[in-house]
Amino acid sequence: RGTGGRVFLTGRPAHVAALPEDVVRLNSPAQAEVSTKGELALTAIASRQNPFAGIRSPQQDPADAQRVTIKATATTTGKPATFTVDPQARPSAKIEQGRAPVTVPGVREGGERVQELTGGSATNPVDTDSWCSVSRNDVKAMAYQPTPRQVEWAVDMAVLGALKNVTRPAGFKGFGLPAYSPQGLFPKRDDVGVPPQVFLGILAQESNLWQASRHALSGEYGNPLTGNVYGLKLDEKTGEIKDWVIHWDDADCGYGISQMTDGMRKPEHPKKDEAILPYNAQKAVGMDYATSIAAGLQLVQDKWLQTYNAGMRLHNADPTRIENWFYATWAYNSGFYPKADASKNNGAWGLGWFNNPINPRYPADRNPFLFHNNWADAAKPQNWPYPEKIIGFASYSIDTPDGPGFRPAWWTDETNRDRATPPLRTFCDSSNQCEPGAKHLPDDPEVIGQPAGPCAHKNPANGKYDLHCYYNQPAKWKGDDCASTCGNPINRFENTYPEQPDGTHFPSQCNKGAGLPAGALVIDDVPSGTSTPQCGGAGSAGGFEFRFTEDSAQPGTYPGKIDLHQLGGGYGGHFWFGHTRKPDDRRKLAFTGTWTLGQQINGWARVMVHLPDHGAHTQQAKYEINVGNGWGGSPTRYLSQGRRKNAWVSLGVYNFTGTPQVRLSNQTRDGFAEEDVAYDAIAFQKLPGKPRHIVAALGDSYSAGEGAGDYYPESDANHGAPRWNACRRSVNAWPRKMTLSETKSPLGALADDWSPVVELGFVACSGAQNHNVTAWTPRSWGFPSEYETGEGQFREVNQVDSGVLNDDTTLVTLTIGGNDRGTFTNALIDCVTPGDCSDGLMSKYKPNIDEGISNTRDTLKTIRDKAKNAQIVLVGYPELLSRTKKCTGSWYIGMPEAEALDDLVRYGSGAQKQMVTALGDKKTTYIDAMGAFIGHGGCDDDEWINKFVDGPNGDGDFHKGDRPTVVCITNATLCLSRESFHPNKGGTAGYAGLVTASLPAIGSREP
Repeated sequence: RGTGGRVFLTGRPAHVAALPEDVVRLNSPAQAEVSTKGELALTAIASRQNPFAGIRSPQQDPADAQRVTIKATATTTGKPATFTVDPQARPSAKIEQGRAPVTVPGVREGGERVQELTGGSATNPVDTDSWCSVSRNDVKAMAYQPTPRQVEWAVDMAVLGALKNVTRPAGFKGFGLPAYSPQGLFPKRDDVGVPPQVFLGILAQESNLWQASRHALSGEYGNPLTGNVYGLKLDEKTGEIKDWVIHWDDADCGYGISQMTDGMRKPEHPKKDEAILPYNAQKAVGMDYATSIAAGLQLVQDKWLQTYNAGMRLHNADPTRIENWFYATWAYNSGFYPKADASKNNGAWGLGWFNNPINPRYPADRNPFLFHNNWADAAKPQNWPYPEKIIGFASYSIDTPDGPGFRPAWWTDETNRDRATPPLRTFCDSSNQCEPGAKHLPDDPEVIGQPAGPCAHKNPANGKYDLHCYYNQPAKWKGDDCASTCGNPINRFENTYPEQPDGTHFPSQCNKGAGLPAGALVIDDVPSGTSTPQCGGAGSAGGFEFRFTEDSAQPGTYPGKIDLHQLGGGYGGHFWFGHTRKPDDRRKLAFTGTWTLGQQINGWARVMVHLPDHGAHTQQAKYEINVGNGWGGSPTRYLSQGRRKNAWVSLGVYNFTGTPQVRLSNQTRDGFAEEDVAYDAIAFQKLPGKPRHIVAALGDSYSAGEGAGDYYPESDANHGAPRWNACRRSVNAWPRKMTLSETKSPLGALADDWSPVVELGFVACSGAQNHNVTAWTPRSWGFPSEYETGEGQFREVNQVDSGVLNDDTTLVTLTIGGNDRGTFTNALIDCVTPGDCSDGLMSKYKPNIDEGISNTRDTLKTIRDKAKNAQIVLVGYPELLSRTKKCTGSWYIGMPEAEALDDLVRYGSGAQKQMVTALGDKKTTYIDAMGAFIGHGGCDDDEWINKFVDGPNGDGDFHKGDRPTVVCITNATLCLSRESFHPNKGGTAGYAGLVTASLPAIGSREP
């Protein structure tokens, strides 16, 4: 009943007689609720609490607001309308625009239809506006990455129908689902068996046997593996993303190991004639590999029956034989076109042209895929049609980080295995208007650009070649003896086998206090109370929030979410990561993460960041610290994140005057979209006051500790690659070994123990020249393949810009100048070459040394500008080789040559001392290292300096095949180790002793 006493008649009765004036018949279902004016008929109201098809949604707190989807029909037009109301959604930042006049949704000016955008959130990493069912970046919906052994077990169980006996208890692996059974949700068909190796081959091709994203290794949790859920446009030739514009209406919605797409959209966004799965079933497909396998098996069985019932049978049509699945796998990938729909396909029906082996898009001279375990084929899969790849995987398995993926099928002999794939002409004959050897150029508008080939089918509407050479005939290529020549399946696991053990890659840091000082305040990257699959509930002393950039071309969308990922590792079992981007490169992909402490700090505190053991690569993570007075002029600290272990690292000490915040962007000066930038936890250590010693250790290899071993992993990595870092900062470096006033332990040990009296910023870098310390942009940042041009800085920012220098710094130490213009490297090369280098060595290299001294003067002035109150200590170099002994380790360098090299060092030391004196800065001093190393040069009995060292010694060291740099000492075939002619552990201890003894005399103290 409506307003004005009117009555509305709903439903569709067979006969309706004349109605009274106040009774109105409506075009709506009988059960519909009608609006007061009868213009809208409410047909369905659904929330996540509604049971669908007997599958209940996860239990939620009744007090929690629920998202509600309302479906209705406009009675005047009969057109459906869908509305979604989410009471928990945040108001839009552009709410005021909503009060202004609006245009018709989904229609541009002029009437052009466009996709309708519901509008995402600028701060929520979850794609609430996605058309696909299981959202990425939902911390409560992380998929588990199975081991290959688990996948093979699940496939064997599935084809036997035994997954119906596997029960997932409520809350299994943190999926947030009630109890269920994989084959209870997706039962196996009993009318066709599937060889495990065929199905495993399909899974290998579809997903590499992954359930979670490719970023997760077995045993880890991460986002579910998805197809093109953003509807991105890809380049047809390269497969690269064209423009990073989100098109929800073109979303693929493929999920998990089977890349299940059918029924995986949200109910309000179905494809035509698509039956949407219940939400819990969708989530199980996305999260649980066994359920995804059960769902995928149904589709594989359907494709067999689809082709079989159409009369398309191979050999003896025995489904236990590998080759006989060629048609079904063809249909699984590119679809089957029924005979009843031939009129819609230019008169053709059957299997499409794309996967026909004779299609000229595939090399005609190709071997079978993975032929004789040729794993290199997997790098160019576009050279084989889909069903050939499936047979290849079934024949040889797949290579994974855990080893071979599964046991392959078997044949009676290798010749029969080699003949498993059909000859090129098998599906090319008069039945599908295919002419072997012919060259017909496709010219129908739908296929222009495809290569010329044997398909002679023409579109009857225009007479143009249209590539509709669809095949629908029985076939055989192994004669009539498939029973003995075709491949045979193997069931490795019988139905009594239990589920196989989980993987163990990258375990999380679940001990929340490990590596932290007592009383530290930790802000996790997930909300307080969030339970992670590996570590359980997480507490947090504050909040973490992302801020994404809106795409101006598609308002309401935030493409940066596409390049945001989550992994179940790091601190507390969860961290985020994205990829670095330059500020001027695709600005719309930029995002920032901000940690905010839930209390104020008024006083000194240390800021620490947790670096996960993977998913963290960038050498330019720029952390900004809001000390309580806003972001303007806030201090920054750059870190190289690739520590490769779960570790807490200091971001410095600061005097806070309010609520502390730390933020980190995915934008870097060198960003090239391949290095991960990680967002894990942040911690604050309250201090009783300003630390007495705030030290910055700058400089080159002699300060970094090159030659002393035990290098920090982030500074000794990826030789011969764009990510190369050979700064090789050592745990044994002399700045870490020196002892400062009123302390009893080495500086490094105190810093490692989070001592409240010291802070160490250690940014020295092997190979550094003066310009790497002060102001230089390596060419490698713009041309990553030219990695050698980053020598001395690699992808790290200049040392003075790293954030270790400020007005609170008390002490700066450095060695620098020896690498300028390659002075000492070239001098050593001169002397190692057969012949006497001593004559003229000084005159040749003295100008270079003088230039280096001038550069060092400028460096010291720059440091003073950054650290106005610090004591700056420039430390000199020692003599390299003994003046009294010759040994085999010094190669062709004789005593006169050793003395000539030492004279160069002595000249440089004297020139540095004079330069520092001439500066007239009472708080900039020079420490001469010559005397301390007399009797400890290379070849001396108590040797503190390495002689020639063969390498490589560490991943960042020179390796065979690496391109040389300015610090490469060559032995005619490759660069020697960077450790050559550098202090060993004894030498760094000698340096530390010298500096420790000298500091009191030069007045190192708190400013």
